[in-house]
Amino acid sequence: MRRATTMAFAPRMHVYPGGRVDDCDYAARVVYSVDDERVEQLARRASADVRGLSALYACAVREIHEEVGIHLAQTDERGRLVIDPDEIPLVDHWVTPEVERMRYDVRFFVAVVPHDQDAALTTTEADGAFWIRPDEALTSRRGGDMAMLPPTEATLGYLTRFASSEEVVADARTRPVVPLLPRRIIDEDGSVRWAMVHDRTGEVLVERIDRPHTSETDGLSFPEHLQ
Repeated sequence: MRRATTMAFAPRMHVYPGGRVDDCDYAARVVYSVDDERVEQLARRASADVRGLSALYACAVREIHEEVGIHLAQTDERGRLVIDPDEIPLVDHWVTPEVERMRYDVRFFVAVVPHDQDAALTTTEADGAFWIRPDEALTSRRGGDMAMLPPTEATLGYLTRFASSEEVVADARTRPVVPLLPRRIIDEDGSVRWAMVHDRTGEVLVERIDRPHTSETDGLSFPEHLQ
């Protein structure tokens, strides 16, 4: 989707359907098709506790329905949301750089859309929604035709490795996931570099990375004084 120009965060950016975890998501009753031990493992993989994992799933299912009209999960006779984590696996986790004015802690999920459903824009937060192949989206981004944030670009790059959505979902079930934080580091000599770190532990995962090309707050080029 392309976010509307009136949005306070990331206007004009091309994004996946999604949104903020709300109180209603924590209040949602969620049951899983896997045992409690597996749910606890999934929560750790999402850098959350079990309650937080359920809220993340409730949010993901709610937001994709609110924004593009797709139902990814059903409720049982007791009104509980039934989640099969093998059908909606967590695939990535990114945290907004600390230098940004507005910051988010975002999990990405993937799923195969049911064959009898299709996406249609059903939110005012975006002014367009469309399907596009990951490689075509990246080509458009590099040509300046599709503005997007670095996590979107990175996850699209991951998707280009696969020939089908089913292959993506199968790989996502076991893909290592940690909270990725691009961090601006000033060394003792005053030089500046960017590194990819584990947001929860501070462990440096990649010593040197390219600085973000786009500010997540306003969707404009990253500020010169932070490069």
